Amino acid sequence: MKPDAEVRLEKSNDGTREIPDWVKSLIIVELRVDAVSTDGTLKGMERALDHVAEMGVNCVWITPPLNDGNGYGNFGLHTISPRLTGEKERAEQWAVLRNFVVQAHKRNIRVLFDVINWGVTKHEGGAKLPKEKPEWFGEYYPKYAGWLFNWKNKDFNEWYASQLVEWVRMTGVDGFRCDCSPFYAGYGPYETAKKRLRELGYKTLFVAEWASARKNVFDFDQASMLKAPDVPRWVGDAFLEKNLVDMVKSGEELVVRDEEAAPGKERFYTYMLSCHDSKNYLVKGSPIAIGYQAIFAPFLPLWYIGEEWNNPSEFFVDYYYKRDKHPTPEKWSLYSNVIDWQAKEKNRDFFEQVKKMIRIRRQHPEIFEYFPDDHRDSNICKVFTDRDDLLQAYARFRDGKAILIVPNNSGKPATLQISIPFRNVGLNPRDQVRITDLQNDKTVASGKMLNFSAQLPAGGLGVYLVQSVKTH
Repeated sequence: MKPDAEVRLEKSNDGTREIPDWVKSLIIVELRVDAVSTDGTLKGMERALDHVAEMGVNCVWITPPLNDGNGYGNFGLHTISPRLTGEKERAEQWAVLRNFVVQAHKRNIRVLFDVINWGVTKHEGGAKLPKEKPEWFGEYYPKYAGWLFNWKNKDFNEWYASQLVEWVRMTGVDGFRCDCSPFYAGYGPYETAKKRLRELGYKTLFVAEWASARKNVFDFDQASMLKAPDVPRWVGDAFLEKNLVDMVKSGEELVVRDEEAAPGKERFYTYMLSCHDSKNYLVKGSPIAIGYQAIFAPFLPLWYIGEEWNNPSEFFVDYYYKRDKHPTPEKWSLYSNVIDWQAKEKNRDFFEQVKKMIRIRRQHPEIFEYFPDDHRDSNICKVFTDRDDLLQAYARFRDGKAILIVPNNSGKPATLQISIPFRNVGLNPRDQVRITDLQNDKTVASGKMLNFSAQLPAGGLGVYLVQSVKTH
């Protein structure tokens, strides 16, 4: 993993946007510290980091906010949670945070901290800041059990931006997932913080929660895809409902809500399988759900920890919920879910399959890390089979190679005849080709052919490399 001094900022063709070069390799997993840590704090995160590294994922989004640690609330960016650090003294708290980032970086994992911008909660001292700086706050908001920030106050905007800079300087964190953004705070405080961090040499990432106009402030959004008319998809089921290739080419659902803009015109979009707001896991042991939709599609994959081994949904009630009468976990979300590490071993076969799919993505960066300025120009095309009742097969291609992603979303095993889209992927149909099953590392067929046959189990996903074979 390169330090910031060696990171290149890639500019868009029109020069209006720039982004760290490592973004195009990101696969992101969200996790809640006290649900995965051995001791409930960041000190006990070694097992979780080792798991993420083993999987091949290179970014973790830590939630809840590290300045909270007690439910999805917020006490203010000036606080650090003793619950998550296991320390009460400020210097020791910073040391724990920084050591966690260092340990993640040693495993080639970047870290995003979650920051809240709606206001502060009344719990555990959250009311202290509104009493000290009442002009920084608006009304009390019962829905969030706290006071809303007054973003019209210039002094508060300056304070918030300076706190973001301080968190990066003190911890070395790689970026922030900005809760509720661009709503409430808009772009201003993040733009100020990002500019100052760049001047200090930090290539920090800023991720909005909702679909944003980016403005070279937010590098991409957490919830990129919207259900009609403008509701975020909290689970990634769009491509199980609609034609994946058509949606990419049209930019359907990649719509900016806060300003007029062509859908799908930005470079980077996430495909979020699940997050803390999701009611349940989506993948449930399906290689199609995680591979076809996220790992191999032209997006930055994002999911809540546990999708990769089918972690069971067993909610827990901690003292935060009991004491403050929040909605019961059964009516809440994955945020309240326990991580059962034993279930990982029970579902080891599926976990190994996920690892293999991620490895394929990593072994072909020229294909899967190619993100054009306009997402609608992604290197993807349709692949046709003799089963038009199945989900749309597709190819990802570049530099004379094509990788075909072929789903069998039926309930029965199937033998498919798969047509090779020679012209669309830049191959010559008169050439001899070799077809390799990348999941099994076996040659399926070779020679001159327009199509090939493949057997897929029920619910299975085929991943096939097509290359020209030079003859002398």
